[in-house]
Amino acid sequence: MWSRPTVSNVVSMDVNATYLSGAGNRAPALVSLAFDPLDPVAITMRAPVGDPRLARLTIARELLTGAGPRPPELGGLRVEPVLRGGRRLLAVSLPAAGGRAALEMSVTRVTDFVRRTYTLVPAEAEATMIDLDLDLGLAALGYGG
Repeated sequence: MWSRPTVSNVVSMDVNATYLSGAGNRAPALVSLAFDPLDPVAITMRAPVGDPRLARLTIARELLTGAGPRPPELGGLRVEPVLRGGRRLLAVSLPAAGGRAALEMSVTRVTDFVRRTYTLVPAEAEATMIDLDLDLGLAALGYGG
């Protein structure tokens, strides 16, 4: 039986990526992926989107596995496979001035990370680890999403 942990054991991984601005500019970026078993349905991405700004995006794990809705888009966020220069990439994009801004990352690296998260918290254990009363209480106080 799974139970909600009382101590956070965040796992993270840095992934080399390419940032594509809405204006079409490309720049190398280092994306940090993080998973906290206290929030078992989400993965947080942090990436530079301009000097010195750092974007933080929390998305559902299932969007990164392909198990989510089709097309994998939610609130303007789009997750889709891309083939560029013979490399299999995963593009995570959002609406931006001039089009869409995207981060393109290695499918293999992202898949490896997501698999690690499911080793820590299997999909069937997610519901038992979410404290909905706590989450709603924190939201009512202005904390969290």
